[in-house]
Amino acid sequence: MIQVVFVKWGDRYSATHVNNTFLEIRKLCSRDVKCVCITDDASGLLEDIVTHPFPDWGDWFEALKKGCRLKLSMFHEGLLDPDLPTLFFDLDTMILGDVAKLVAPLETTGGMYMSRGHFIPFWRFIGLPRIFVRNYFYYGNSPMLAFYPRDFVGLIDDFKKEFSYVRWRGITHKWPLDRICKTDERFISYHARDRVRVFPKHLAIKFTTEYMTPFFDMTQKLGKLPWVKRRRASQVALTFSGHVLKPSLVKDMKQGQKLTSRHYRMTWNYPEFSEYWTRMDSIAQKKL
Repeated sequence: MIQVVFVKWGDRYSATHVNNTFLEIRKLCSRDVKCVCITDDASGLLEDIVTHPFPDWGDWFEALKKGCRLKLSMFHEGLLDPDLPTLFFDLDTMILGDVAKLVAPLETTGGMYMSRGHFIPFWRFIGLPRIFVRNYFYYGNSPMLAFYPRDFVGLIDDFKKEFSYVRWRGITHKWPLDRICKTDERFISYHARDRVRVFPKHLAIKFTTEYMTPFFDMTQKLGKLPWVKRRRASQVALTFSGHVLKPSLVKDMKQGQKLTSRHYRMTWNYPEFSEYWTRMDSIAQKKL
């Protein structure tokens, strides 16, 4: 069995969206799936989904919404089965295949699997960057994670200690405290330093990295390359990060539409992706 966890607050994503993402995972997964959702509103979620309210963050709760730091709630003891290989997905992640493939390397190596951050694979030779940058740690992205909860039981205590120091002492520009507490993924990367690995591109990746190109729109030519086609055909999860790529916008995109996300460019030609996000907000409702 594997464990899948979502963290949901506010109204950006509905219970229907969470339900249908879980149903998609379960339909395509080769192993039994336990689903956990940590949320401020469990109404409408399927009975098969184990729900937990957010742990008590005191008066930090609203502040932690910024930088998605509420996602760190998944590391509170007692919310997840500590011994199950665990996958976390942001709710703007498209499920394309068997997510059990994402925990296979975790079961061999342990550690914290994250989405790719830097273009250069510093995680493979972590000692070299530290020769030039003191206290260097690889900074991964957190829309998709794979880990064993038992291996990160100290993360919350460490975050509370560091964040309390930053917040109550008024530190905003002291490196590395301000950097490591700024977002959830920065702190996860810091806490899991020397244990961070990344998902291979042929299994899980961000849309901007896979389907967009920096500065110039080369997406049509890139998509025709045979090795790119093979890689995309094997991917099991694809995250749509960025304001212009939110599912609520993607589902209404038109063929030939030009998109810019930071320095990335593309021409939209993926009606199947638009249909997927439309389906996320419709099919699950019929199953409730």
